[in-house]
Amino acid sequence: MEIFSTIASPALPELVIIHTGATIHLLPRVVELYKTLRKMNEVRPFKLVFLLEAEDIWVARRNLEGILDSAAAKGLLDFLDSPPTIRTARPRHYKWDFLDFS
Repeated sequence: MEIFSTIASPALPELVIIHTGATIHLLPRVVELYKTLRKMNEVRPFKLVFLLEAEDIWVARRNLEGILDSAAAKGLLDFLDSPPTIRTARPRHYKWDFLDFS
């Protein structure tokens, strides 16, 4: 039942889009994504968050920042009340997790 109270909450919800380092290059080509997000925001305003799962977080983050800067310059994100947030995380099966250093 808690999820339903969250949906009805007057607080600004977050919409989280998860990307991996391998798929981030597709974002600039998905103009339909921005159109869909705009329509969704008209119905219920939200804070846009990108969760980036990548092995090389810094490179992937720089790439995503560049993509979002370009999208903002083209006016694709002008429907948002604030710029998107970028969060990072290691992939669930990170290559170093399998090494045994004992």
